[in-house]
Amino acid sequence: MLKSQPTAKIHSFQLPKKILFGVKSSENVGTEAKALGGKKAFLVTDKNLEKTGIPAKIEESLVSQGFEVNLFDAVEPEPVLEIAENVASTARRKKYDIIVGVGGGSVLDMAKVAAMSLTNPGPMRNYVGVDLVKNPSVPSILLPTTAGTGSEVTNVAVLTITEDELKTSIISPHMFCNVAIVDPSLTYNLPPRLTASTGLDALSHALEALISVNANPITDSLAIKAVKLIFANLPKAYESGDPESREGMCLGSLIAGMSFGNAGVCLGHAAAYTFAVSYKVSHGTSCGLVLPYVFRFCASSIPLKLPKIAESLEIETENLGLEETGLAISDAILGLMDKLQMPKRLRDLNIPRRDVPKLAEKLLTFSRLIKRTPNPLSYNDAVRLFETMW
Repeated sequence: MLKSQPTAKIHSFQLPKKILFGVKSSENVGTEAKALGGKKAFLVTDKNLEKTGIPAKIEESLVSQGFEVNLFDAVEPEPVLEIAENVASTARRKKYDIIVGVGGGSVLDMAKVAAMSLTNPGPMRNYVGVDLVKNPSVPSILLPTTAGTGSEVTNVAVLTITEDELKTSIISPHMFCNVAIVDPSLTYNLPPRLTASTGLDALSHALEALISVNANPITDSLAIKAVKLIFANLPKAYESGDPESREGMCLGSLIAGMSFGNAGVCLGHAAAYTFAVSYKVSHGTSCGLVLPYVFRFCASSIPLKLPKIAESLEIETENLGLEETGLAISDAILGLMDKLQMPKRLRDLNIPRRDVPKLAEKLLTFSRLIKRTPNPLSYNDAVRLFETMW
């Protein structure tokens, strides 16, 4: 008689249908769009990027393949719900065949919204949440110009609800783009401060994906590689912006996106959301600030992963226990932030200590993200966490 075998856990892993990576890969956008079909393209970007000439080159490639192109450049950083409604209503007026987004994470998220809005009627507010988008989006192509968000390979669009001082998301498999084109040359002129903040965002994606209870062997292997790439390349990209470090950061951001897009982020993003909107702190800066403290809090829950993370950072662990290894990794993150001249404490952002209880209460409301965190989290735990950050 055969002995019964334990049921193996089945892991799910989703990505866009196609990813192009490499210098000058953006020159293929017209060809890729033509393969998807249609004649009317809606190009989503922002006014600052428009000044660089990058959107004009993307438009030229699309026109060369016979597309009529209309430009939407009203996306702002950390987009509010009203911007999502604007991009949706603008896209719906002409019923475009294809959406192309070129820019940072905010632009790419709004391009996803535009693509989804053409096949899903009504206000965008109706789709805030998980799996509320019922119909497949029109085809879309996303081209990131920062090395941080990984939005080009995720099924999420992040929005801010101003009246609630709340960051939230539209999450659905229908939000994936058809083609992601990651061209490191589009990031060559990214300013140092933006290089730092978006790079820390990518690092938070990788490390939180490793912490997440939804992590699996695929997401772990990608996240470990992303951590190694980001630590090796972010300081150089910040200091000199040389092509090699830019390429390393783009690859690190891309595979971190592949990882967290499936494992999800957890406590770090929840903690960042508690103050980012109220104090007008950028997403990357807020996620970077909380990261070393959140990692220290969660390290005991991922004992088998700590040596691999430490190895990727070239931390010698032979004489270190698990707690010491977790602290060493946390200290390495703080050291990276020093090199990038990024804020490491809540007080650096002029957040008063008296706000700690309020932040702790707000943290516990992000139940979707808290559920992905392996450590139990009480109100007192949350207070202590923010006290260490202050």
